[in-house]
Amino acid sequence: MNDLIVPIVTIILSFISIISCGFVIYIYGRFRELRNDQFTIVLQIILFDLIYDLILFSDSIGYLFLRNTNFQLSEKPVLCQAQSFFSVYSVLSSTFWTSIIIHSLYHSLRESETNYYMQSYYPGLGYGIPLIISIIPIIIDAYGQYYPMPQTNCFFDINNENMELYIMIFFDIPIWTMFLYNIIVIILVIRIINKNNIVNQSLYTLFMYPGILVICWIIPGFVNLIGVKSVIWKSIDFGLGSLIGFFDSYWYCYTALADRLFYENGEFVIRIKDNTEEQELPKI
Repeated sequence: MNDLIVPIVTIILSFISIISCGFVIYIYGRFRELRNDQFTIVLQIILFDLIYDLILFSDSIGYLFLRNTNFQLSEKPVLCQAQSFFSVYSVLSSTFWTSIIIHSLYHSLRESETNYYMQSYYPGLGYGIPLIISIIPIIIDAYGQYYPMPQTNCFFDINNENMELYIMIFFDIPIWTMFLYNIIVIILVIRIINKNNIVNQSLYTLFMYPGILVICWIIPGFVNLIGVKSVIWKSIDFGLGSLIGFFDSYWYCYTALADRLFYENGEFVIRIKDNTEEQELPKI
């Protein structure tokens, strides 16, 4: 019975995140007025969160049905490697795009004009670096069967004696690095806000993401590093990871869209603002 705790918790929480991310994607596609540069960057974060939550959801559903069979995803190398790659790539890309949006905020406060030269590097940073990091474990054969759902879950190979080292190098350290970068940029943003007496509470919604990183990835990373493998802890670990899509959707989008969208006559409508400044969407 204990082996059902992790998949059930993961199914419930990842489903919440999938619905949350799906709603944000729907709003972005439905309302052209909302598609400014900031929301487009946020959409990258939400899309990669959605990919990760779909992987967790499908893993857990599969485990419930296949746990008493001889099925082993690790025996299907292509599928196992693909799942491992997209799990790592989606998390790292989501994290890197968060640093990009915080950098974008910092630059918009420091400079009056948009830096299109810097923006041209965003795809390379948000897609390219995580791609390189995620491909290396394939080359060195570091991906494989992972616990606590070994029949359907592939990540870093539990049978590899260097598993903890690989997780630290290719997963934990990139996340920790982006966390530290976010903290540094946030400090610079606060200094600019205080120096120029800028009053904009919506800017502080961005500052919640380092907290989300700590809750969903950094604390679990440290605990896993010291070798805690209890069922309760793995349930918390997978549960927090499953909620990343919900947390990002809420802090980046729902708090910004709550006073702009209304549900009337069976559909969502945008509230028209009185001035141009108020119509800059979303508040992120």
